[in-house]
Amino acid sequence: MPTPIPTEGTQFYIRDTGGVDIEIESHTGISGLDGERAEKDRTTLKDSAEVIALGIKRYGTVTLSVLHADDDLGLAEVEAAYEDGASRLITWVWPTGTYRQFTAYIKNFPFTDGGVDSDYKGDISIRVSGSPTKGSSFVPAV
Repeated sequence: MPTPIPTEGTQFYIRDTGGVDIEIESHTGISGLDGERAEKDRTTLKDSAEVIALGIKRYGTVTLSVLHADDDLGLAEVEAAYEDGASRLITWVWPTGTYRQFTAYIKNFPFTDGGVDSDYKGDISIRVSGSPTKGSSFVPAV
């Protein structure tokens, strides 16, 4: 049985407009790359079985769960990306050193759970707009 990848030590970076990778330090969870190809039904009356053609690759969204912190420079860049609507380069680094890198747009920058004895939290929706690349030994651009 393969060994699962642990999540402790996961890093998430957003590249600013000046070309610097800034780590988002207050993330608590991540999920995504949930896109799928569209299906086109190409079945004709002549066919004896269904004929399906797949559309272009789609990579969907990534959801980044965070604890909001004013001193997290990565979150400040996420908010700037949300405000200006421009795409950013995102790098998701696994604890093993393997990473996924893709261009994306920040779709929202929400706050939730601001009650008594709570932390401000949010689930940021990131729309992947480019084909993710896979690599190892990521070195952040400075």
